Amino acid sequence: VDDVVGVAFLKDLVRREHEGWDDRPVDAAMRPAYFVPESKPADELLREMQAGRQHLAIVIDEYGGTAGLVTIEDVLEEIVGEIEDESDRVDPFVTKRADGSLVCRGWAEARAVLGGLGVDTDDVEAVTVGGLVAELVGRVPRVGDRAEWRGLEFIVLQASPRRAERVEIRRMPDAISGETDSD
Repeated sequence: VDDVVGVAFLKDLVRREHEGWDDRPVDAAMRPAYFVPESKPADELLREMQAGRQHLAIVIDEYGGTAGLVTIEDVLEEIVGEIEDESDRVDPFVTKRADGSLVCRGWAEARAVLGGLGVDTDDVEAVTVGGLVAELVGRVPRVGDRAEWRGLEFIVLQASPRRAERVEIRRMPDAISGETDSD
């Protein structure tokens, strides 16, 4: 994982096979890897990727290990928001149900969603709804996880091994004021 020697694009491999080069090793079609530190600001990375005509970069951590891979589309989406293309399913960020609950993507902006519910978000540190749920449950959320926060219940409807993908948000019924158990 930490010894990336290059990048082979599917289009190059298909072209190679079409041209009759299918018996040569894959490194004959490999391009040099483009490495960037994980601390690089997205706007700078976008300019560099455009100038260098790079479509993907290998992200390295402070120890030189591989932290991940980022595409130019990922960088653009980080700056301007989600970009839907022909390969993406059309799926709104937030859907309001008839019962008043919301279903949103895990990466929907937490402050926008919660602010729309009238919840004070001044001290919310999580950027996404899925991030907030992860903070509340104390780990990577799994399908069926539930968390309560500020009169809201969060239910994870869909999850990947790394994050909550779809989350339902419901207002919790108000407690009956003035009622006590001491009669």
